[in-house]
Amino acid sequence: EELANLLALMPAKKQTMLFSATFPEQVTLLTQSLLNNPVEIQVQSKDESTLVQRVFTVNKGEKTTVLAHLIKAHKWRQALIFVNAKKDCEHLAGKLEKRGINAQVFHGDKGQSERTRVIEKFKAGEIEVLIATDIAARGLDIAKLPVVINFNLPRSPADYMHRIGRSGRAGEVGLALSLIDYEDFHHFKIIEKKNKLRLEREEVTGFAVNQENLDAAQALKNDKPMAKPAGTGKKKNKADDIDDVWSGWRGRSK
Repeated sequence: EELANLLALMPAKKQTMLFSATFPEQVTLLTQSLLNNPVEIQVQSKDESTLVQRVFTVNKGEKTTVLAHLIKAHKWRQALIFVNAKKDCEHLAGKLEKRGINAQVFHGDKGQSERTRVIEKFKAGEIEVLIATDIAARGLDIAKLPVVINFNLPRSPADYMHRIGRSGRAGEVGLALSLIDYEDFHHFKIIEKKNKLRLEREEVTGFAVNQENLDAAQALKNDKPMAKPAGTGKKKNKADDIDDVWSGWRGRSK
């Protein structure tokens, strides 16, 4: 709608260039309406992705406790946490404050000057935990951002890729964590299907999912029985070597 308003003010004969990080069907259709026999240029990285994606199942109502544990246990100096609503930003920040974690919020109700100030402080490492809505999922380039956490799953599968893309940029090692309880299982399967992913469900050590939640998950028929907790006899591979990655980030951020 905004593009249509702008184009209405422009001359009919003009040179137009369109840039997009991704080309889903909606953008492809947009190019057909805006461009006349365009030359298409695609730039793709030849390097293997350096972003590690992991999914941790948690008990209903324990996401905040698990999140606080992870932040403290791994001493993250920069963590971008996504929630789905502005009120959720404030609510989660308050809960983390009670657990001794200083968190700032970033959402659409903040003025542009304040948002700019918060992002600059976050980039500089002056803010350790930033809780944001999807306003931070696009257009932000934060160099060497070590970790992105989906506290709430995004409503759109495409937004999942945009969120986690804030980390692991320009060849840097990055980590994307998603915390899911049994009510999230079905939606995360949709996210995986749309993005052609299949990620193992794991548990955070010391926070095993209880039988009540397992029964609820089975009743909803949304997922298979859970995998064993990380580090309990599985074959070690690149994605599992997360402790080494965390140790490296702690050393870099000191």
